[in-house]
Amino acid sequence: MRDVVKTNVKRNQNSKRARRRRRNVPLYCFLVIILVLGIGILLSVTLFFNINKIDVKGDVDYSSEEIIRISGIGNGDNMVRLDSKKAADNILNSMIYIEDVNIDKKYPDTLEINVTRCVAAANIQLGDKYIIVSQKGKILEKADSNQSDLITVTGFEPSSEILGTYIESSDEQKTEIYFEIFNYIAENDNKIVSIDMTDKYDIKVNYDNRINFELGNSNDVTYKLKLAETVFNDLGDDKKGTMEMIGSNQISFRSDTASDKNTSSGNSMTKIPIEDESTPESTEESSQDDYEDGNENSYNDENNDIYQEDYEYEENGGYADNNEDYYPPEDYVE
Repeated sequence: MRDVVKTNVKRNQNSKRARRRRRNVPLYCFLVIILVLGIGILLSVTLFFNINKIDVKGDVDYSSEEIIRISGIGNGDNMVRLDSKKAADNILNSMIYIEDVNIDKKYPDTLEINVTRCVAAANIQLGDKYIIVSQKGKILEKADSNQSDLITVTGFEPSSEILGTYIESSDEQKTEIYFEIFNYIAENDNKIVSIDMTDKYDIKVNYDNRINFELGNSNDVTYKLKLAETVFNDLGDDKKGTMEMIGSNQISFRSDTASDKNTSSGNSMTKIPIEDESTPESTEESSQDDYEDGNENSYNDENNDIYQEDYEYEENGGYADNNEDYYPPEDYVE
């Protein structure tokens, strides 16, 4: 009987050990996975994925050798440990005429550096001289006169003129306005030739050296420019004068064209309606206070009417006393 009791105890102990081993199997598997990953990472940053070839792509005024040297990247460097942002910044900060840098890791051993040439976009007035900048605002050079094929910006008040840095105004709000306008210009086909930011509450844009657009303050700049472009395109190539933002979504036009000035009656003014489908959508909610600014015109949010204290609005859409056309963002109903 004693031998039977000993045998049963031994069997129970073996059964408990087996159950404990089965419970620990997931833990053992997890530890093995961690160990394998650790070895893989170690090999990746030491033996594997080292750079064997560097390709430079892009039409710029620098040689591939110069770009690679300035980047700080060399053959044998590990691609996993490579700080691509730092290498790109090295190139952008040292090479004035490069606008964009993109570094692409093509495993296992090839690195591709894509560079984009800077293209001059604007003359920024600085006293009696000009700073030439790229589309993204990178300062390319200083000049005694403006380049006629570039947009001229006055009243920006640049805080620095260091080549290779990005343009900033001493007025932070003007910097924001500048880049909002130029982002719009980059994405749209237009004939803007100059921008006057001297008064940030009374910004002026000139189209084709013949139409001035008084867009007012910086509220919803992109929308205002889209609306002005619609009116400008409808006016025709023979018109000269001034467009003015009225309220939040309407523009008036005062003609400087000789034939219009000689017209004795406002009834002969030409109306150019803005089609509904051509009207851009505003991206900001506007308040009445934003648009009064001491102007004689005031905007009524409830019925979108224009109230003019000094002039009587004619049925044909013109102000007889000041030779002004009025362009709402919807079709005229005759």
